[in-house]
Amino acid sequence: MKVKATTARRMTRLLTLALTLAVLIGTAACVNSGGGSGGSSDGVTFGVLIYKYDDTYISTVRAAIEKYAAESPTAIALDMQDGQGDQAKQNDQLDVLIQKGVDVLVINAVDAGSAQGLADKAVEAGIPAVFFNREPAKSVIESCSGIFIGTTASEAGVMQGDLLADLWEKNPDYDRNEDGIVQFAVFKGEPGNPEAEARTSYAQSQAEARGLRLDNVNGEPLVANWMTDQAQSQMEAVLAAHDDIEAVFANNDDMALGVIAALNSIGFNTGPDSEQWIPVIGVDATDAGLEAINTGKMAATVKQDGDAMGKAIVAIATNAALKNEYLQGTEYKLAEDGVSVRIPYAPVQQ
Repeated sequence: MKVKATTARRMTRLLTLALTLAVLIGTAACVNSGGGSGGSSDGVTFGVLIYKYDDTYISTVRAAIEKYAAESPTAIALDMQDGQGDQAKQNDQLDVLIQKGVDVLVINAVDAGSAQGLADKAVEAGIPAVFFNREPAKSVIESCSGIFIGTTASEAGVMQGDLLADLWEKNPDYDRNEDGIVQFAVFKGEPGNPEAEARTSYAQSQAEARGLRLDNVNGEPLVANWMTDQAQSQMEAVLAAHDDIEAVFANNDDMALGVIAALNSIGFNTGPDSEQWIPVIGVDATDAGLEAINTGKMAATVKQDGDAMGKAIVAIATNAALKNEYLQGTEYKLAEDGVSVRIPYAPVQQ
């Protein structure tokens, strides 16, 4: 009988332990399920969707996000995903982040025109969404009660137009054929992208508003998908067909550098003492772009401040993850549209 009693007590203890473990496992499963509860009790987790890691400007934003997340008084874990320029791939990445139960979705959409699907999934999962850089329609942001962090697209184009007008006023010899008209080309990032469209149209319209007469030698923008090599090959074709070109706008510095490489190959823009030179104006103020300006190969650029954008993303996304108001305790203000925070551009030249 004593043996039976001992066995019974052991069975009771084992059953109690099993029940305790079951409760603990169940609790853990709830904590790590969807709905934005993936952060630990000591911090939060950002699910960050990047449209393409190898984009030069976006790489500066990524670095800034990492820097300011590390410095934040709130412990922040970053789960970053590279969309590789593929919206379908990014959609799958979003699903995985939701399954992981991240506390906030920080979204740099591959295709801003497809952002509604991303917003809908965020709403369904109950996770706040912070969009940045590639701007969705206002209705998309409103549909998920989200926020957008970015620039005012037209501002970069206006600054490019002003930069060209200033250069032309100071350097009448830039009119190589002395016809009073600026023969130019413009390199567009990608069709339909709001930033690319605005930079392209406003650069020309602002230069014209400043009194310049412009003639696009190609008749329309050259789409180079933000890429240096594509811009270089297309500029080589332009130079072969139009030896009278006198200026170039590029939607970003990477394309501007491709244009400059093509010009260098025929002896133009080789440095500050180059006898043959035409103004090339970019956007972003990347390290390589600034180096081209400092070495006399590029005329000017417009700074898009990746560090400032990363700082804003971390501050605002932290509030979202903690279920605070987006701008609570920050230095930022909503723009007139009521759904965005705008990081200003700044002109940079020799």
